[in-house]
Amino acid sequence: MLGWIRFSYRLICFIISAFLLLVPLLILAKALGLSMRIRHGIFKIWRQAFLWAMGIEVRVQEGERPQEAAILMGNHRSYADILFVFSATPTIFLGKAEVKSWPIIGWAAMAVDAVFVQRSDKDSRRAARATLAQRIQKGMSPVVFPEGTTAASGLLPFNPGMFYTAAEMDLPIVPFVLNYSDPALAWVGDEKFVPHVLRMMRRPAWHVRVHIGPAFRGEDAEAMMGEVRAWMEARVNP
Repeated sequence: MLGWIRFSYRLICFIISAFLLLVPLLILAKALGLSMRIRHGIFKIWRQAFLWAMGIEVRVQEGERPQEAAILMGNHRSYADILFVFSATPTIFLGKAEVKSWPIIGWAAMAVDAVFVQRSDKDSRRAARATLAQRIQKGMSPVVFPEGTTAASGLLPFNPGMFYTAAEMDLPIVPFVLNYSDPALAWVGDEKFVPHVLRMMRRPAWHVRVHIGPAFRGEDAEAMMGEVRAWMEARVNP
């Protein structure tokens, strides 16, 4: 009985806070021409309240949130990872092109200046990397998941594109690692979005351990990719 009460409460909070408050506020803020920093602030306030309502605790195990714009690069467990990335600068996200057409979620992503990419299209990938680099120069921090998709544990092979962009433009990369207290909460395989959301809401409580690394930069993209991967492998759950 208690479980169903908790689930119902969280579902109502999710619908009201995300669909009736956050998304309309972000869309209105963008329509009014408010800065990305203000829109980022709206998202951060909502995130803090939402994580509390969902019973999700974020524990920073190492490092501090970056104070300067950088490429924030981490392992990928689910769409919820965007809730666990911390930065003093406004964060923007690189998403799959199809997300742009999703009701509600796609609208919210566009309202916070997300960059969309068709991963199978080389020109689209190149254009997305150039756009992300421009955003850094404007004081924003792109969040990139170099694996390109989610994994339940460990690390998948990295896509090297953003490492080359960082090397060519002398941009810093700040790695991070997210470890779920329950690896089964990762969103992988063929599981649909809605069933996964409902499954997370049924969970009594869980936490995410976050490691934030130092800034890596250099002219050798391959060497930088190796250094970032080694840092992440030393901290990610196997």
